[in-house]
Amino acid sequence: MNKLVTIAVLTVILLFVLATGAGASATGEPPADLKVKIEEVTTEQEFREVVDDFNSLPGPDAGAAEILLDGLKEENRIDAWNVVDALVKLMTDEQVSQLAKDINTYDQDNISRYLVSVLLARINSPADLTSALVSLQDGYFSGGYLQFMEQIWPRIITDPADAARWLDETYVKLNNPAARESFVNAVGVVAQKQNSGVNRSAIIDWLWRTQEKEADYVYRYNQLVTLYRLGETRALDAIDGFYPGIASDQNRAGLIRSMADIMRWRQEELDQDKLIDWLWKVAGTDVSPYCRQTALAALYLDLGQEKALQQFVHDTDQNGLAALNQEGQVFQINSDWQLLKDISQKYPQSYLGRGIKAYEEVRGKPYFEIDRPEEQFTAAWTPPYGDEEYEPDREIPGWEKFLADYSRHPAADDAAYRLARCYEIRGRFADAVSMMQKARFLPDGDMRYAADGRLVYILDVRMNYDQLKALSSETLAAPLDTLVNYALAVGEIRRDHYASAALMLEELLKQPEDPASGRYILPFSRLNVDHQYDFRGAVEKQLAAVKELAGLQAQWEESKDPADLYSLAASIFHNEMLYYSHLWAGNRQYYNWLGNINATGQGHAPAEMAAFAREMINYNHSLPYFQQVYREPSSAPELKARALYSTGLCYIGLDEWGDDALFAFNLPELVKRITSTYQQFVREYPESSMADDALLALGAYTGDAAYVQKIFEDYPDSDVLEKAKNLLKDMESPYYRPGSRYGWSAPFKIMSREDQNLPQEIRDWVDANVLQPFTGSKTMGEWSYLLVAAGEKPTAGYCVGITGISGRADKITVYYQVDGPQPGLLAAQALTHPYILIRIPANEAAVEFIEVS
Repeated sequence: MNKLVTIAVLTVILLFVLATGAGASATGEPPADLKVKIEEVTTEQEFREVVDDFNSLPGPDAGAAEILLDGLKEENRIDAWNVVDALVKLMTDEQVSQLAKDINTYDQDNISRYLVSVLLARINSPADLTSALVSLQDGYFSGGYLQFMEQIWPRIITDPADAARWLDETYVKLNNPAARESFVNAVGVVAQKQNSGVNRSAIIDWLWRTQEKEADYVYRYNQLVTLYRLGETRALDAIDGFYPGIASDQNRAGLIRSMADIMRWRQEELDQDKLIDWLWKVAGTDVSPYCRQTALAALYLDLGQEKALQQFVHDTDQNGLAALNQEGQVFQINSDWQLLKDISQKYPQSYLGRGIKAYEEVRGKPYFEIDRPEEQFTAAWTPPYGDEEYEPDREIPGWEKFLADYSRHPAADDAAYRLARCYEIRGRFADAVSMMQKARFLPDGDMRYAADGRLVYILDVRMNYDQLKALSSETLAAPLDTLVNYALAVGEIRRDHYASAALMLEELLKQPEDPASGRYILPFSRLNVDHQYDFRGAVEKQLAAVKELAGLQAQWEESKDPADLYSLAASIFHNEMLYYSHLWAGNRQYYNWLGNINATGQGHAPAEMAAFAREMINYNHSLPYFQQVYREPSSAPELKARALYSTGLCYIGLDEWGDDALFAFNLPELVKRITSTYQQFVREYPESSMADDALLALGAYTGDAAYVQKIFEDYPDSDVLEKAKNLLKDMESPYYRPGSRYGWSAPFKIMSREDQNLPQEIRDWVDANVLQPFTGSKTMGEWSYLLVAAGEKPTAGYCVGITGISGRADKITVYYQVDGPQPGLLAAQALTHPYILIRIPANEAAVEFIEVS
């Protein structure tokens, strides 16, 4: 770790190691020096070394184990796998039993990374296995259950009577439906692997007996499917008997797919004809088009029934692609494109076939991704995303007509998504959000994640405050009205108008209809089926924070006391979630990658991401307040010192924020500001208790050991001496580089001279330099513009491209290439002056241009 062994990581490590209350141990308390060492570690490597020292103790040692266990109750991101070995060795049997009962009280990441492995190695009794499964039922489903059942159950239970008794006792203690389903599945997998043996027959008998007692058809069919998977073909007769009584179309379709999946993998072992007959019966009698189509798709794709394809075409000609009647779910064709591909080739005049052709006419590309080889990922290929990939004037009327004709086509959600994006690009935001909301629920459902994310992106990132305010005055269908009003309230928070934002949030929470109460209403809700994001609770916490800030702001405005302004700035600084829109439900960073927002950075960096980052990152809000306190003549010296030091912390927060910050802030420039701020601090406040911390930061960011040595010389009683020693030790390595000397890949936006947002001064600068070979940069306001001109060329077909931009503390490097006409293509004989103009966040660093071949 080369950067300040950062404050965040240090804090995490301390949270992990500051455990107290170790109990008596089998061999006595661990040595006092180990306790001290584990409290003083400052790096992950040091922590692992101390854990190795714990591991050298003779086990079991309850006191030593308790110290490590207490640390794992806190959230942390330390990768220290030797903790598992230490706990396996040091824990007593009593501690293992207690951990099995209480494992759900630990941090979820630590459960999956460490504690499950500990229990897998140490559980030796049926009671402890039951305790672990019951404790984990609310947070660690099929993967964990399968591990426990495969690795522990056959080892500790070998008697059939004991097996049946244990299964009964454990099953009744599982009150979470998902956990019960995972348990039955895990039991079935264990039995399937035991092709013979007492436990296999005991499991089969238990499944038959248990399913007969089940009143809930969903639980029952899950057990019968497991029996069918185990070769119990008579389970199909039982399923046929109660299938009509399953009320949910979704559950009936799920049963159909489960049975077909079994046949796909075990055709030789099971009676295929019997299952085919049953599926044909379902396809002919089920009143739900959704279930009928599911059965026909299974017959064709999994069981090779050609006639089923013809029947599927007939059904979709009458009904379109069927959607579920409950919860707005939509049919997905078994995640298999081959069905549609075959229909388009064998039945081109069908509803589905005609829709595919109509889609291709509007899109201008083949419907199936397999027919678009230019989009196949390679190591060097970046997918073409961004506004440039749409043609709104042509696509809007095309998609509107397509959706009018093919609203039940599997391409409907794709068409609605593209139409919404076109509306968005044209600034028709009411149409954009309404159509994106429709895209979430149209068939075939494969655009749900993209539509969820883009809907929130439009409200949270694309639209500015004035646009949101105008949109909130329009009549929008629920729940869009609520989503827009919440987005507007967040926009008010980002303007630092805390009092008015609090009123808006209070009004939102007064609504009798909770926006999160309807299943799948909020974007991303389908990703959190088992653990729904507590939207209302998150907004209530946000409201409490905003009210506190409104009070601090009012106090400052009344008193004009710099200390009150400092309190306001500090409160903002310590709340990274203050400006967060909870419509993201914890999925914003995932969407930025999976939704290809970050991918648009290479030549397509959206301007709205820069504005969004400036508004959303709390450090950018607290920064000017700290600076104002420092500049205020009436500020006390100690207050000025704290404000200047906190200014540096704000720059560090921006530097370490992540990819979002790259869209708005130039990282080399931030590093300059960090170093200049702390250099100023050391000059002005050498007697401050924070001067040693400032020197440590300077050493970490510059790589200059003189700053660190000064801590030992001038501050011999400093509380950062241990950190300073470790940093000097790191600097002795020939491979050491301070964080500021590593490069960053900078997002950039390709600009057109005709772009309406391009300042006239930049346009004039471009005109003055494109007629000859030229590389240069010019900064205006929030942006730096970089120009590469190839000079005069004898023919058309030449182009200039940017292959990458990297930033360092002292300079930015732009890599470009000039390509000639493609071989074999006739180029127009005319003088041309190819160039490229790009835009990056404003910076003062020197710019270096390097041509690559």
